[in-house]
Amino acid sequence: MKYFYKTAALGLGLAITLAAGCAGNKKAEAALARPGDEAPPDFVTGPAMLPLEDFDGFSADVVETTSSSNGAPAASGQLIGRMGRLIFQPRTTANIKKAKFYRGGMFFIWDIPTQKGYVLSEALQGYAPIFSPAGVTNQVPQNKDLASENANGHPCHRGQVMLALSDGSTARLTVWQADDLQRFPVRVRAETAGRAVTVDFSNIRLDLPNPQLFFPPAGFTKFPSSMALINELMIRESASRSGPSGPMAAPVQTDEHPIGMPGLNKY
Repeated sequence: MKYFYKTAALGLGLAITLAAGCAGNKKAEAALARPGDEAPPDFVTGPAMLPLEDFDGFSADVVETTSSSNGAPAASGQLIGRMGRLIFQPRTTANIKKAKFYRGGMFFIWDIPTQKGYVLSEALQGYAPIFSPAGVTNQVPQNKDLASENANGHPCHRGQVMLALSDGSTARLTVWQADDLQRFPVRVRAETAGRAVTVDFSNIRLDLPNPQLFFPPAGFTKFPSSMALINELMIRESASRSGPSGPMAAPVQTDEHPIGMPGLNKY
């Protein structure tokens, strides 16, 4: 098996860092968790990830835009996947003295077939279950002859699928599959109830991640719900706040590599 993620293209070394219990030596800035940090973006738990269910091994940067975001990113981050299981690490940054940092230290594990997963907190060393509001119950291809188009710098074939969801609604899925990347879906658009979610992929690598990454690390505390997890995190941050070097501070992201990246070099 090839070594996985030797470059700085992926910031998901956080998962390795958590599993190993390692502490980063980067400069820190205070970054308090906020309500909503515990919820994954719509594209993670929605039908937009369905085209990745059977794709065995990849990493990519992702940007989500919605019909209500006027072309601005609604969410962005880094994604790895293997046979229907995903890890998404949001890239939520803010400027503090011209530095960038991750706010909240959350990341998400998601299983496409079962429509279940986890939100995990590095600072809290805990995790909680999350679920999809509506799963896919049926899918029907809409066009037999796929259109040829370019998307995100790749020659693609574009196809559409109609999806039936468990809440009785339907969704139209448009997928741009790259001819030069083993038909990897470099762009996916999901339209439902008059709302569109578009996910664009870049810096795509086709390789096999360690399957152990897709489970909560041993030693993490399980919380009954994502709301219980974020409430506990905010309570602890409020009680232990002691400035940039305090115990709940979050590592700064540098342009060289995001949180925990060196830990991935051994995989």
